[in-house]
Amino acid sequence: MTRVRARLVAGSAAWALLATPAMGQTWGDEGGPEVNVTDYGTVDLAVQDTDLAQVLEMLSIQGRKNIITSRNVSATVSANLYDVTFYEALDAILTVNGYGYVEEGNFIYVLTQEELAEMQAATRVTESRIYELEYLSAMDANEFIAPLLSDVGRAAARGEVQAGFTPSSSDGGADTYAYNAKIVVNDYPENLEAIANLLAELDTAPQQVLIEATILQTSMSENNAYGVDFAIIADMNFIDLANPLSPISNLLAGSNTEQDGFQPADNKAGGIQSTVGNTAGAAGFKMGVVTDEISVFLRMLDEVTDITVIARPKIMVLNRQRAQILVGQRIGYLSTTSTQTSTTQTVEFLDTGVELAFRPFISQNGMIRLELGPSVSEATLRNVTDQTDTVVSIPDEQTNQLTTNVRIRDGNTLVLGGLFKESTSITKRQVPFLGDIPILNLAFTGQDDVITRQEIIFLITPSIVHDETLWEIGNEALGYGNALRVGARAGLLPFSREQVTSNYNNKAMAAFRDGDLKRAVHWANTSLNMNPDQPTIIGLREEISGKSDRTYDNSIMERAIRKELGILPKPSVELPREVAGVGGQQRAPLNWAPPTTGGSQTLQDSMTPIGEDRGFDDLQGDWDDTEVEPAPAQEEDPGPVSTAPASHGAKKVPHISANPTFWQADHPAGFDDPAWRQTTPFSTFEDAMDAGGTNDPG
Repeated sequence: MTRVRARLVAGSAAWALLATPAMGQTWGDEGGPEVNVTDYGTVDLAVQDTDLAQVLEMLSIQGRKNIITSRNVSATVSANLYDVTFYEALDAILTVNGYGYVEEGNFIYVLTQEELAEMQAATRVTESRIYELEYLSAMDANEFIAPLLSDVGRAAARGEVQAGFTPSSSDGGADTYAYNAKIVVNDYPENLEAIANLLAELDTAPQQVLIEATILQTSMSENNAYGVDFAIIADMNFIDLANPLSPISNLLAGSNTEQDGFQPADNKAGGIQSTVGNTAGAAGFKMGVVTDEISVFLRMLDEVTDITVIARPKIMVLNRQRAQILVGQRIGYLSTTSTQTSTTQTVEFLDTGVELAFRPFISQNGMIRLELGPSVSEATLRNVTDQTDTVVSIPDEQTNQLTTNVRIRDGNTLVLGGLFKESTSITKRQVPFLGDIPILNLAFTGQDDVITRQEIIFLITPSIVHDETLWEIGNEALGYGNALRVGARAGLLPFSREQVTSNYNNKAMAAFRDGDLKRAVHWANTSLNMNPDQPTIIGLREEISGKSDRTYDNSIMERAIRKELGILPKPSVELPREVAGVGGQQRAPLNWAPPTTGGSQTLQDSMTPIGEDRGFDDLQGDWDDTEVEPAPAQEEDPGPVSTAPASHGAKKVPHISANPTFWQADHPAGFDDPAWRQTTPFSTFEDAMDAGGTNDPG
């Protein structure tokens, strides 16, 4: 073991050996330097202007330590030490004189600072260490550790992330770094340890902030109107006019053949009209009177419209990261760029609606600083004429927005401010002079009042969200989504395929949980008969039976590859010679099975492929009395199923048939057995297969 008590720099060393007398002696004459080691191992030292080598010699003898001093160590010591340890006395004497020591095994070497530095530099070796970063970027980490590196230390960082996250074809083919950010450091062990401690404190999960924004927009519009219109005619009838209030307009139009025109036959006619009341406009109440020569119309309106819009967008973001949410529309419009040689048109978009952009800064005391930019906007299209006299549409944006930088405590609500706008419009029309006469002016005036008031309030609630809260929110959202799905399915017609198969699936799952595997298989098969495309139920059946459904691959390339690799499937059972199929190929009868040595029937024996009748009576729910036991995990495929009795070496299972009535046959000869033909409604093996039977139980 090496013990170093000095700062290390370059230098060289030579040593001188001192004697080591027995412990317990007191060194020095009366009144001279004295060093004494007590029974408890502590040192009492009293020296005055004594050579350092002599003091070290006394410590060596009294402390029974082997002390070797460099030839470059020389000093005069004056000290009085009481009840200190050996190493405390050694440190005190050497430190004040600018020396140090190294302890290796049973030897203590007293050296100058230069010699100590040179000695340790010669023995120090650098090491390399990899630091994997979870949250801190590699470039930032490289910057943080730079002050901790020694003169020979080096660091390399990888894991920078390019800006943007929308992929494109131009990004293909690049061999980019696909691992966590890492930094590799080569330095002395003590420096590596300091770097590890620093990164452990810096590389921590950043906090997240949930922003709940409430944007309240109110709009009030009040319209009031009053007006009276009248017309007086002479030597004409109202039936000759376009409307009862247009005698002058029709006379000005002239010829009877012209639209809305009138010309009296005797060139004699007269009329007076007043339309200051605008009675043709919008009104809540209208009244009109037409007599032989006079028509009078009255219009009155009192309309109030209140509009309230509340938007509550929510968005979560990491600390010090930007976030944006838009609830609205993107209005598209054409942008035309013309040059001397060409004209280019592109489609651009204008974002409208409720938009919230922000960036949070979390403090250790629970305060949150927010950079905020909420806005509410809408757009209208306006037609304009470009330089080529072509009519194009451009969007006009009406927006209410604010940008601010505020500070608020976690979970509190901040009212950013209200944008208030009120407009009052009064439009008054009257007949000159007559409209100024009190009371009488009511018959010769018209007035429209419009009052509009708009107000927008932004309420912002930032909350620091912890991981446990996120998990709870996620579980609640999953439960909510599942409830919506269940509710949507509950509205289906009772005879729809989805509703019926869902009921069968529920029964299958309930039976599986209760341990009734036969009934679970029954309901699973019934459901798959109606809808074979149910991976979950197929998986349930495979889990119970221990077998997987496979289909034949018609791909020539796939078969060629499998043949080349030597993984083509091979028949596991030799077929009976007396059974021949189409093309001379042997085929197994419907109820054929290889000889067995007895034992209980496995659940695989009752399985049948999807889309074929399983032999269960859905209406009565009857079950065959055959005992069925789950197959052991290590049991091999029992092969095709037989309906022969145990005396013939075959297993007894529910018969496979398209007939809803259960029937079984104990005939080892299979389809060629005459007794079997007496009990089956089919005359040939192909007829049974066409009716839904199978020679593969599953």
